[in-house]
Amino acid sequence: MPVNREYSDRLVLLAASLMILVAYTGLSSAYEGIQTYYIRYDIKTSNNKIVEDNLIMVPAENEFRAENFSQIRVKGAISADPQDSEPGVSKKIREDAMKTALMKHGLKSIKTKDNDTVLSCEGAVITPLTIIKKVYNRQKGTYVYTIRMQFAPIAFPDRWNRLGVKYRIRELMHDFIQFFK
Repeated sequence: MPVNREYSDRLVLLAASLMILVAYTGLSSAYEGIQTYYIRYDIKTSNNKIVEDNLIMVPAENEFRAENFSQIRVKGAISADPQDSEPGVSKKIREDAMKTALMKHGLKSIKTKDNDTVLSCEGAVITPLTIIKKVYNRQKGTYVYTIRMQFAPIAFPDRWNRLGVKYRIRELMHDFIQFFK
């Protein structure tokens, strides 16, 4: 029985496509321990003085509003004593690095009412954050640090619909591939 050339070409193309999709999902499963978090930094001022600041970090497994992630380096300094515990210093460094990344690269919005103003910076981060350099400066009483992180600003609201559609298509493809595993 003769084999139809067009039929066999389509079959090979379908098999190659499925193999690429399976390989792609295999790579994504290698990152199962890595988490994506939505982060927001709010700074409240009243009469031109900072009254309060708040860093919010929540898991964002289904966050589709983030732009493309990129690897950034953040440099900064925190005040701390050399006798402080290692986990405590590392936590302060990571929090300060996220605040700095949000201020420099995040989506900013401002809300005002009377003399009160709230500046909000939003983004997404993939953990873990890697501390590259941490040096204590005795003269200033600070730790100078450099940290590497995967960061993405939140997209402008006019792009959320398009990003939501892309996210749903990606999820459907993932579910389709999981069906064959």
